Amino acid sequence: MDDPLDLGATDLDDTHEREEHDLDRPAVFDHRTGVDERAGTRAELLPEERVTGSADPEAQAREVLRDSELRTEVPGAAPDTVAEQRPSGP
Repeated sequence: MDDPLDLGATDLDDTHEREEHDLDRPAVFDHRTGVDERAGTRAELLPEERVTGSADPEAQAREVLRDSELRTEVPGAAPDTVAEQRPSGP
């Protein structure tokens, strides 16, 4: 699969240009971040995953690893996981 990875919706308007990233080339992204090597180990289901099972544990592992790498490299790609900064005081 060489389709760009889905980064989700963004609040950028038309005045911002999206920079090219190797997320646009999943095979390159997977190789650079070690997803290929780690997927085999992560494909062994955790106890809670064994309960529901998996049709394709290796594909599931790849998606979990890609998501983790994506959240590390592009924190804004998962806005629900970004720590909110609030000022102290009233």
